[in-house]
Amino acid sequence: MKKFIILTLSILTIFACKPQEPSTPQTPPQELPGQPEQPDQPDQPSRPSIEVLDPGATPEEFVPTPQYPNAEHEVSYTDFYNPLQDELDEFGNTDYVISQGDGTSWPMITDEGFIRLYQGTSAKKGGSYIRVRAHNGASLLEVEVGSATKTKLAYSINGKAAKSKVVEIPAGGKFTVSEGRLEQVCFYCMGTSQSERWELNYIRVKYVGGFVEEDYYQEPKEYGPLVRATLPFEESFESGFPTTDKPSYYKYGITAGRDNLQWSTWYGSFSWQNPIEGEQSAQLRIYQEEEDYHKEQFGHLKMEYFLEGISEVDFKYYMSEYWIKATISYCEFGENEWKNPKQIALESYSERQKVKDFKYTLDEGKSHNAKIKIELDPATGYPTQGHYDFIVDKFIFQ
Repeated sequence: MKKFIILTLSILTIFACKPQEPSTPQTPPQELPGQPEQPDQPDQPSRPSIEVLDPGATPEEFVPTPQYPNAEHEVSYTDFYNPLQDELDEFGNTDYVISQGDGTSWPMITDEGFIRLYQGTSAKKGGSYIRVRAHNGASLLEVEVGSATKTKLAYSINGKAAKSKVVEIPAGGKFTVSEGRLEQVCFYCMGTSQSERWELNYIRVKYVGGFVEEDYYQEPKEYGPLVRATLPFEESFESGFPTTDKPSYYKYGITAGRDNLQWSTWYGSFSWQNPIEGEQSAQLRIYQEEEDYHKEQFGHLKMEYFLEGISEVDFKYYMSEYWIKATISYCEFGENEWKNPKQIALESYSERQKVKDFKYTLDEGKSHNAKIKIELDPATGYPTQGHYDFIVDKFIFQ
């Protein structure tokens, strides 16, 4: 027994005297997607303390109403691309629809850009027909159609089945209906042989009422809440902005960001491609000229909220080409006017494709409840291929 006790004590003495090896560091638990940021991680940006002081104006649905119901208009149409339906004026006040009816085949566009309406098998029924209609409170005063071929035509008005008497039209001739204010006029090809097919080459419509450009005009407004944040306040487009998919730059841009701290782009995106800092930056692009968009192709980056008490904003920017020009301005909360425009441009060709710093002061450094907007200048011009890039990041408001 004594030997066993002595042995046990010896073993314990050996372990007690042996120096301890350092333990292996424990791997911190991995943060799962969607978990809130941990406050004890200094390298992670903390969520700013945001207080909404005023919700501000919100967009309302706009439904235009005709403001000039007695205004007369005249439109003509000679180039046909759609054998079934198309508008005759830019506001959709008048249009045409075409049907095979009792014609021997569906109407088609000829090589000359005419619409061929086919003859019928019966002189009584007629063949294909075209219906010219009025919309948006407009009324047809006069409708004239032309024919590139010798044919026979008849018409009916306001959806009634009864047709007028048949009229022979020579090649290059025209046929006019004028019977007061009408909702629609329907023209029928009354030919009964292939030689009497109607090739429509002209429509002229005189009408009254309907929409005009002034009906669609809206006084421009700046929407969004007025928020209070601890200054300096930073936005680097990392939190609340899309990261998993590349949004399309082309035409439509995107609106994104944290609650009450959103930004919008036109011809732009919040992209992870070539960021200035961090994971992504705000980017605007200029593409080759597109006829339907013209100057609207020169996009913008804009705050969709107003920040209380700011007097200065600093940010970083990058221009892929020397000749890119942009303008920064600010708008006061409750107003719609953009003030104090300043140009953003490079001083020399060697500065292209380099990150630059920009400081913008609002109204000589006075404090404002305001938002900012950066617009690309049409003087930049269009690329002959590909696109130009204007990238901005790390806005710091003070």
